[in-house]
Amino acid sequence: MSEPPIPPFRRHWESELPAPRPPLPPPWPPWVPAVFLTLTVITTLLCGVLYQAEFGTIQADDFSALLASPWTRFSLLLYGLPFCVSVLGILIAHELGHYLTCRRYGIDSTLPYVLPAPPLIPIPPPLAVLLGAGGWHWALTWFNPFGTFGAVIRIRAPFRDRRQLFDVGVAGPLAGFVLILPILVLAMSWSKQFDQLPEGGWLFGEPLLFQAALWLFYPGTDPARIMLHPIGWAAWFGMLATSLNLMPIGQLDGGHIVYALFGKRVHHWVSRLTFLGLVALSFASWPPFIGYTIFGLLGLLLGRRHPPTLYDREAPRGARIWIALLALLILVLTFIPVPLRPA
Repeated sequence: MSEPPIPPFRRHWESELPAPRPPLPPPWPPWVPAVFLTLTVITTLLCGVLYQAEFGTIQADDFSALLASPWTRFSLLLYGLPFCVSVLGILIAHELGHYLTCRRYGIDSTLPYVLPAPPLIPIPPPLAVLLGAGGWHWALTWFNPFGTFGAVIRIRAPFRDRRQLFDVGVAGPLAGFVLILPILVLAMSWSKQFDQLPEGGWLFGEPLLFQAALWLFYPGTDPARIMLHPIGWAAWFGMLATSLNLMPIGQLDGGHIVYALFGKRVHHWVSRLTFLGLVALSFASWPPFIGYTIFGLLGLLLGRRHPPTLYDREAPRGARIWIALLALLILVLTFIPVPLRPA
């Protein structure tokens, strides 16, 4: 369906718009994003090596040797490359969707910034005993099993109208999801089965898309018996990040979509109802997974007042309605009610 013609009153309004501002200087020196990217490559490579050790590609002692003498065992990092490329590819594709759409409309924005996170952190002896991580000595424990806090992009100019806001908001999740699908297929084809059920540990929730892939590749098999290939964890993290971004709250991508489609008042109430839903969901399992409560609170506080577009009266129509329904379907397929719980 073609877009309706621009009404005369809008043409008059557009003629009165101020001239575009010159591009703002970058918020950080150019070397800062390069340092972030380098650190994130290192942390995700280390995560990839850990996953390869769990998968059986390398010995667990090799990872310990890598930490003890990184320069002499540097080649071991190459084992983490599949996970590193997969997880960073999904995150950067998501943010490039936003960035390229901003470029299309001439909206001033930064390039994507990827955020590193240490996969392991040391814990002191008393706490190590309490957590069962070791005796009276320093021990290492998981801090971030994906080696990154995600990626961000900063948009430094107002949107011209709600159609631009919609296009920029929805472009990121769509771009990331396109890359998740082939990575998930490869991961399932390269995974293998346990001979017997593992004991203890943690259970990761399975979104509907993940369950469908398991059913297609391993019909009738208990999911607990599947030893997931390392890039499968990258796909899992990509689905979690996609569903979180599509939450209709604040200035997340989902919040942009709701504001663009329904306006300020509906966005206000949908954001608050979504936050209450996340709080309820946090306590739907035991022990409670309060991560959703914290995430919803941050999204609500940081995006408490969604800035209006310059021309805030015209909502998206036509094909954009179908794209919004596609984004809703992606949210349903990638959402994980309980991401993590003890076995």
